[in-house]
Amino acid sequence: MPEKRLEKFLVFPEDSIKETMRKVDLNGFGIALITNHEKKLLGIVTDGDIRRAILKGTDIGEKVEGIMNRNPVYAFEGASKRELLSLVRRHNVVEKIPILGKNLTVKDIAIFSNIEEGNPLYISMEKKTAPLVRKVLVIGGAGYLGSVLVRKLLEKGFFVRVLDNLTFGNDGIKELFSNNRFEFFEGDIRKIDDVVRAIIGMDAVVHLAAIVGDSASSIEPISTVETNYLATKLIAETCKHHQVNRLVFASSCSVYGANSYVADESTELNPVSLYARTKIKSEEGLLEMSDENFAPCILRMATLFGVSPRMRFDLVVNLLTAKALNEKEITIFGGNQFRPLVHVEDAAQAYIDCLRAPIEKIRGQVFNVGADSGNYRIIDLGRKIKELVPEAKLVVEKKE
Repeated sequence: MPEKRLEKFLVFPEDSIKETMRKVDLNGFGIALITNHEKKLLGIVTDGDIRRAILKGTDIGEKVEGIMNRNPVYAFEGASKRELLSLVRRHNVVEKIPILGKNLTVKDIAIFSNIEEGNPLYISMEKKTAPLVRKVLVIGGAGYLGSVLVRKLLEKGFFVRVLDNLTFGNDGIKELFSNNRFEFFEGDIRKIDDVVRAIIGMDAVVHLAAIVGDSASSIEPISTVETNYLATKLIAETCKHHQVNRLVFASSCSVYGANSYVADESTELNPVSLYARTKIKSEEGLLEMSDENFAPCILRMATLFGVSPRMRFDLVVNLLTAKALNEKEITIFGGNQFRPLVHVEDAAQAYIDCLRAPIEKIRGQVFNVGADSGNYRIIDLGRKIKELVPEAKLVVEKKE
């Protein structure tokens, strides 16, 4: 393995648990090798070891030698695939075996996959691409975007856990309950017990849950602040404490308010609703918590549209399409207002891209999710929908 890449796996026994977890996150393989300064192997620690130690009350400022496995399984350079596989099965090692040279110096790491199958794959770490994230908690995973994202994650081989209070029922996810890579926790993100229980054992968190939209937020202002802002702080603090360092947060284009120009991530924020203000407060809180380990990433979503297992018809494209199909009439007030749009499938992919990106690339970053080509006037949306549903009548009323 090239020296530069190998360095991402190596820590010294006097290094802190926090420093070690940083290496684990950077290399993306869930493991760090503890060596002396001559790279002689002394022990191994995994992300699971670190998180279990935290659960037992160990401080992440303590030396990693206190929690490392001092009797790791290893092999020497030149070991055959058969010999390596025998070690894996004999010692019940999970996927990874350090490869050592003379004087027990670390040279490489052997990776196995499909161990339970007849012909497991072996590859040198030198040629292996890091999986980065394997287990994902999707908070709000039973919702409109969440139920699409969860399916895409499962299709791509992730283990997915959902935390949701099922405000709108479980129709979006109930067919997934029999999937052995899916787990559902019903709970309230305002309750610390529910949040901690859901986060333990995860590699990353996607936080989608919120009281959504200006109208709903104005009707329930106290619940909006509790759910959209205070619960986000609770989730972030829990992630940071347990060293689940990758948190992707769903913000909104509503933080920009009404503008006459195209907004980018540097555009001054101009919230005009409680909903937007809670999103901004959450963004600020997350970015303040970012450090050399904790890596929040913020996605400011354009207005979603498209089919989902848990449909929403309060979104402009979905609403107008439903009216065209069911009522044969599309009524638009004014029509010159612009809406930035993004398909729900594309939005879900943006979260997956953040989960797959190297952690240093997304740490403390804010991204708009949408495109210039997705900016439409409402009247143009109405006309487009009428083209697709020609029997529907388009009615344009002047905005008072």
